[in-house]
Amino acid sequence: MSRGDAPPVGIVITVFRGGCEVAHREQVVELRLVGRHAVRELALAVGDEVTFDSDRGIVLELMPRRTQLARQRPRDDPRREHVIAANMDVLAIVMSVAEPRFSPGFVDRFLLAAFAGGLEALLAVNKIDLCHGEPLPEEIRGFEAVVPICAVSAETGEGLEALRAHLVGTRTVLAGPSGVGKSSLLNALDPELRLETREVSARRRKGRHTTARAALLRLPGEAIVVDTPGVREVATGPIDPQFLDRVYPEIARVAPDCHFRDCRHDQEPECAVRRAVESGDLPAPRHASYQKLVEEIRRQSPR
Repeated sequence: MSRGDAPPVGIVITVFRGGCEVAHREQVVELRLVGRHAVRELALAVGDEVTFDSDRGIVLELMPRRTQLARQRPRDDPRREHVIAANMDVLAIVMSVAEPRFSPGFVDRFLLAAFAGGLEALLAVNKIDLCHGEPLPEEIRGFEAVVPICAVSAETGEGLEALRAHLVGTRTVLAGPSGVGKSSLLNALDPELRLETREVSARRRKGRHTTARAALLRLPGEAIVVDTPGVREVATGPIDPQFLDRVYPEIARVAPDCHFRDCRHDQEPECAVRRAVESGDLPAPRHASYQKLVEEIRRQSPR
């Protein structure tokens, strides 16, 4: 890099201890963290944009993030926030119909993390071949009011074209529990990737980690995808409760009819949300999931 020239900008495609790899002009460059970045342990995430010195092979500066998907900061240790991916457009929450079982609470927490980080969201439900021609279970169909759903099977190829259409021209981060088939889906979308896959544990019916760390991949159709390691849980941390309205729009529509403006839809009298649950207009599991998430946010919010 000549003196006076603006430093090049690269997109982080993998992160490792003490450095990262970036993509720049169709090349991959390995960079180190030195100086204050090494001392302060600059927290890089896949998708970050950094300026760098190509001659010295070092990161210069981390550029501001447009969006981020993060495991939110616990109240007792704000430094523990872990950014999974940066500068993405969409979070594709990958779940399975079964093996491992579908977890609505897991989806709710990832939706909250997506909306808090400025991302749109998509629910990709894999292994629909296990439905044997039956409709998706009600606990999955309940999310149709919240987020687009792509029902797919990496095994048979069903639904892949619809998922591929959602990915074209976007930057998408795939996240979900271990064993739901993220790597299998990516292999089905682009067989040239040849990502390693593993079977679900027969004894525990839980997934086992295949992807060791987040990595940025390019798919046909100008699609950029970040494949992330499977996680079994994601904490909410202290999050602005306004994002709950996006995660639970069916509750947000009913809530204005509550007697109290600050109704928590728990024990308050004349609660329209509880009335909707009792009448069957609002699914009880959604209300229960809402209450659980609100309590978790309350516990982790600063006092």
